[in-house]
Amino acid sequence: MNEPERRKVSLAGLGLLSAGAVLGLTLSGPGPAQTDAAARPPATTAPADPAPADPPPTPS
Repeated sequence: MNEPERRKVSLAGLGLLSAGAVLGLTLSGPGPAQTDAAARPPATTAPADPAPADPPPTPS
């Protein structure tokens, strides 16, 4: 009976395959959980001081 052919696999090739598998699993997984602070809209700040009004006209 004929023996099946055996191909040599380089360690660099195995490293690339495993790195691709890890990257694929990372990208296909769920995103990070949102915290309450991240879900809230940004806090509004008080408006800046209004521009000073024109001084009253001086009587002539």
